[in-house]
Amino acid sequence: MRDRRDIRARREGGAGIRAIARETGASRNAVRRALDPDAALKYSRPSMADEYRDAVVEVLHDYPRITVTQVGELVEWPGSRRALSDLVGDLRPAALERELEDLNCPALGAIAVGSITFGPMTIGRMNVGSIHAGPEEAQLRSA
Repeated sequence: MRDRRDIRARREGGAGIRAIARETGASRNAVRRALDPDAALKYSRPSMADEYRDAVVEVLHDYPRITVTQVGELVEWPGSRRALSDLVGDLRPAALERELEDLNCPALGAIAVGSITFGPMTIGRMNVGSIHAGPEEAQLRSA
């Protein structure tokens, strides 16, 4: 839709609906809709990308390097590939940055390395003297 502020300003300036329509190139009904007091100042058409944005973010969070076609299959995208490609292009940099942060964080096993020792114990009908599991290798000692 045309600039609604401009249309309202022209109307307040005394111009008629036909004159405004002729000057702006809009239809008379479009001018009437723009002059409606309940009409928003800026027209925006809802986008399919807005509806599927959360699903695409979730897929890219799990698989940041997935192709656009695969994203479309996972979220069951009903629109054009171009619209999905634009959406994925906007969201992928954040997902790749998150992946890089995850790769730079050390794994839990690399942070804490130690050993665990249990005294004599019974497992089912088997009597085990002690179990020692250290960073070198797990060992089983019989009683």
